[in-house]
Amino acid sequence: MTLTAHRIAVADDHPLIVKALHDCLTATPGFEVICECCNGSELIRTLDNVDVDIIVTDFAMGQDDRTADGFNLLKQLIKSHKQANIVVLSGQMNPGIVARAMHLGVRAFVSKQDEFDEVVQACVHVATATGCFYSTTIRALLATAGAMQKLVNDLTTRELEVVRLYVQGFQLQEIACKLGRSISTVSSQKSTAMDKLGVRKNTDLIRYAYEHGLA
Repeated sequence: MTLTAHRIAVADDHPLIVKALHDCLTATPGFEVICECCNGSELIRTLDNVDVDIIVTDFAMGQDDRTADGFNLLKQLIKSHKQANIVVLSGQMNPGIVARAMHLGVRAFVSKQDEFDEVVQACVHVATATGCFYSTTIRALLATAGAMQKLVNDLTTRELEVVRLYVQGFQLQEIACKLGRSISTVSSQKSTAMDKLGVRKNTDLIRYAYEHGLA
């Protein structure tokens, strides 16, 4: 009996990386690369017409359309293709970006400093196991920074919402209106978030948020 191969979409703005990903993934039994894209917009259009099991995508592909890149791209993929497991391959070495991507629903994060074999391992993991996969370089990055624990485990969803809106320039009254909460509740959630992150001043909160991908 022939088993159905896991269908994979690959996206990166560097043709050599796309070629390398295609070669190493198609050489792995049980995987089939069915589409190759050079940016987020092309990836979104392509996936409107084909179903895939795994999406391997760069995080930032340097395109002009920021609505289909970075976190905006990941949000669209996660919302529109719930059945697909997302593997991010990125040159970004920011623990906050990794943490936020996994918080959104990405299943695996691999650094471009790693060997391509780690992308294969990531795809095998998301296809056959539960939980998240981090490449060797990403595990070392998170172990050093400790950002994953702070951003995902410590802050509640409501606290994250308040922090993100605040660093975007909204006042507490505006945040309360947007979220349907009282000003006192929003103020308390902001203060609690600052305590958990170890920051004391608003300027430090804003700096922390941008440095760790919360903005």
